[in-house]
Amino acid sequence: MVTPKRRSAIDLVVIMLTATVGLMLVLSVIGVFILRLKYPDADTSRAAEAVAGLIQTIVGALVGFIGGRATGKWEGSNGRKGEHNA
Repeated sequence: MVTPKRRSAIDLVVIMLTATVGLMLVLSVIGVFILRLKYPDADTSRAAEAVAGLIQTIVGALVGFIGGRATGKWEGSNGRKGEHNA
């Protein structure tokens, strides 16, 4: 059985942000797919730009989060390899 870890408030905010943007991404792609099925001649270029923007938001949030966590752990160990003061 997997037990939940206690996460900090920052972890939870980043997870919630990523989940929200990810849900919007899935719903947007489904909407564009339905639009293309219903109206094959419709111009979906702006919708594709919006989906690309959502993907960039998700990637940016995750990269920033991971970079921040790595920097925090490195600073917490005073720059010594292999030691973590978590």
